[in-house]
Amino acid sequence: MSAVLSWAAPLLLAALGPLSSAPSLEQEAAAAERTQLIHEAVAWLVQNQNADGGWGGRQTANLGWAAYTRGSLDAFEVASAALCVSALCASPEQTDASREAASRGLDFLLENHDVKRPNEFEHFGPWAHAYVLECLAERLAAAPEDPRAERMRAVCARMVKRLETFQALDGGWGYLSLEPPRTFRPSFTSMSFTTATCLVALARARDAGIAVPEATVEKALRSVERCATPAGSFTYGELWRRMPAQGINQPKGSACRTPACLLALARWKRPVAEDAFRAALKGLLEDDARLQIVALRRPIPHESHYSISGYFYLYGHAYAACLFERLPESDRQRFAPLLERALLPCREQDGSFWDYPFFRFHKPYGTAYALLALSRIRGA
Repeated sequence: MSAVLSWAAPLLLAALGPLSSAPSLEQEAAAAERTQLIHEAVAWLVQNQNADGGWGGRQTANLGWAAYTRGSLDAFEVASAALCVSALCASPEQTDASREAASRGLDFLLENHDVKRPNEFEHFGPWAHAYVLECLAERLAAAPEDPRAERMRAVCARMVKRLETFQALDGGWGYLSLEPPRTFRPSFTSMSFTTATCLVALARARDAGIAVPEATVEKALRSVERCATPAGSFTYGELWRRMPAQGINQPKGSACRTPACLLALARWKRPVAEDAFRAALKGLLEDDARLQIVALRRPIPHESHYSISGYFYLYGHAYAACLFERLPESDRQRFAPLLERALLPCREQDGSFWDYPFFRFHKPYGTAYALLALSRIRGA
């Protein structure tokens, strides 16, 4: 068993039971449990905010990641802070403390948003640019009277420009230049889910009145569409289109990335069948749920079956919750308890969530993803 499953997987699988079964709690009890999870996640984010308004840190050694330079760590810090602010603002639980934490986090983003590319190999900046853009655009839409609105609009425009700068020649966005030539503007290669993340952020910016270049969006959409497979999955990126049968590109390996890709296409009015949203949720939460759980908290990326990595997990479930808006009530009732239940293996007793060991950023961004998912379930 130990050769097949991660150290925690047998206990997690035993605790979860059959993932496709109906929830054992009545709807009222389930709602109360969800409220408690939200309350504890909000409390953890408030209590663990840094003095400068950010979250996380770099004090522990990293495992299994090619990210060792200041610029990459800046990108992770800023992206994590943007997710935390978005989660606190989206939460149905709003307190004076949570609003104060979100405001301080917003100030942190306004001061630290413009992360740089540290070297020819690493360019994690698009994650920070996308999440800062999405966070500020959401804030502008929700509170246009905020005294920082003019500055937020300027930062949003700057983030759009940064995404233009680091858009790969294939039209998408990635975070590592895996093969030469390695140029200032990444020539190779983009990842489908990174591109999807940026497209979702750009759609938020457009809705908030931020100018978004049509050509930039169109090239990115074509990149995501090229990564789509007849099986309903998305290849890891443009490079992986050469090997569509590889495990990571099959529906089981793509389950945590597929929701974001579908959402990005839908937000930009690309035709996506309702059945595709339903199939994505069914694959993630029912058919292939156990394979995703087995990969949780493994320290080496992609070491699990179908090359699944733990850092897909909470990301995938946060975007899966966004698909609820695309489905009828009957499907939302079916998938909501399964999605909420799928978050529990990542939960700690202190109320935080994490899926992959990552410096000291894993709990902040993991808790933010979980809180966003829970808030979206409740909203749906």
